[in-house]
Amino acid sequence: MRGKVIGVLTILLLAPVTAELLQAYLGDLGGIGGLVFVDLFFAPLYGGMALLIREVSVRTGRGWRGRLLLAAAFGVAMPTIIDLSLFTPVRDDIDDWGTIVSAVSLGGIGWYAAITWVAGHVLMSVTAPVVVGETLARHPGPWLGKLGLVITGLAFIGMAAVIHHDQATSYAIDAGPADYVVSSVIIATLVVLAFTPLGRPLDPGRARRTPPLAVCLAVGVVGMAVLDFVPLSLIGLAVFAVTLSLGLLLVARWSGSPGWTQRHLAALTLGALLTRTVTGFLAPLPQDTTWPEKITQNATYLALILLLGWAMHRRTRRMDTGAVDALASGKR
Repeated sequence: MRGKVIGVLTILLLAPVTAELLQAYLGDLGGIGGLVFVDLFFAPLYGGMALLIREVSVRTGRGWRGRLLLAAAFGVAMPTIIDLSLFTPVRDDIDDWGTIVSAVSLGGIGWYAAITWVAGHVLMSVTAPVVVGETLARHPGPWLGKLGLVITGLAFIGMAAVIHHDQATSYAIDAGPADYVVSSVIIATLVVLAFTPLGRPLDPGRARRTPPLAVCLAVGVVGMAVLDFVPLSLIGLAVFAVTLSLGLLLVARWSGSPGWTQRHLAALTLGALLTRTVTGFLAPLPQDTTWPEKITQNATYLALILLLGWAMHRRTRRMDTGAVDALASGKR
């Protein structure tokens, strides 16, 4: 029970931080109290969905491929159905919003925003908090009962509806019925694919050399740095897509090694989180915010990520080998 509680709380409370706060692009949130409020406010949305994806995957025997497909479905739903970001051409409260949302535009869609936002939700809104939560909990089975699943699902739907309504009434949304239909079809397709054999755990591969933890950490750091700092251009989008694809292929190859453990996955995730936190330090000063306020936010996030890294290191020092996809599908 203790492991389940640790896992649930970690995912619920960490997901809003990794999804929205680490990059520090928002204005002053009102100090530590404001950060806590924002985290709790978004917990049902980001934490709720990450937790639901983890629970459904475990209960249906999905591996990490299935989880990533479900995360991609959520990643598409966020900017098209829930917060409508992809269809919001103007936002005066975020600097350079119009430039970002219209970059590499084709067919009325800014493909830079579409691809990078979806990937960001896959990696930071779902994958990162789930990896941290499972590493700290070390409990492979389901964490929520039927009532917990219902409550989490209803809380997610309620918060998603609140955010959709707020965005739709606060900004001019440039979307028609066809946009919502296409988005819904893509979401449904990704969900269906997650429950095909494609979403099952990887079969054990040939005996390969398992990368050192330092290499996993470095790949997380460098890979996320490339994803975070590519320019707003077609070339930048191409570099983003190639880097993401190569990273996924590399991790898939590594994870087929019998020596691949949750500790390796935790190191990879920690590297990505550290880079995303540094990106927040380097981000421009948001509106209505002073530099001391921004640096305080950044320092708070860095302290949190370092603390989680230390906790994961202690938790995984004696973790068994070959446990990653077994843990993901609840088989251990």
